[in-house]
Amino acid sequence: MERRTALKIVALSALTKNLGTAQAAAMEHCAMPASTAWSASQDTYKLQFFTEAENALLDQLTEMIIPADGHSPGAHAARVSLFADLMVATGDEPAKSRWRKGLARMQEEAKKSSLSDALAQAARLSETTPSSAMGRFFVALKQMTVNGYYTSEIGIHQEMGYIGNTYLSEFPGCDHPEHQ
Repeated sequence: MERRTALKIVALSALTKNLGTAQAAAMEHCAMPASTAWSASQDTYKLQFFTEAENALLDQLTEMIIPADGHSPGAHAARVSLFADLMVATGDEPAKSRWRKGLARMQEEAKKSSLSDALAQAARLSETTPSSAMGRFFVALKQMTVNGYYTSEIGIHQEMGYIGNTYLSEFPGCDHPEHQ
């Protein structure tokens, strides 16, 4: 293994808290060459764990957590559901089971009212009853969404405005009026 690859795996491990080095290595393996971000093309990526229906549900849920706005595209455009598929596929069997059951529970709750209501209920449970299965699933879903989004090209470059390791002869400072 090359030194640069090992460093990327270590860095990605820090970004993907609680997901493990093996999953970060899998993420590195699928990342575009010389890229600092997760990238997947809908045309070339093949689902490794989730079914098409589960992926569609996960895509809707992640977009509700990080929706597109005037500043940058959301989780759907960043293909966060594909990131989640890769991460869960490289996980252990208990994690796979939790994700499959969590999505099934979310689908069942959505049938009672709507998907957004089911997600809101899961969010409330994560705060009031974090030991419930739905509360724990929401925490995992939110964490996966954030990790997938902010390690994607969209999250890093468009949302956060990261331009890479560039030399600045002086720090330009913040130009937000409320910070002046």
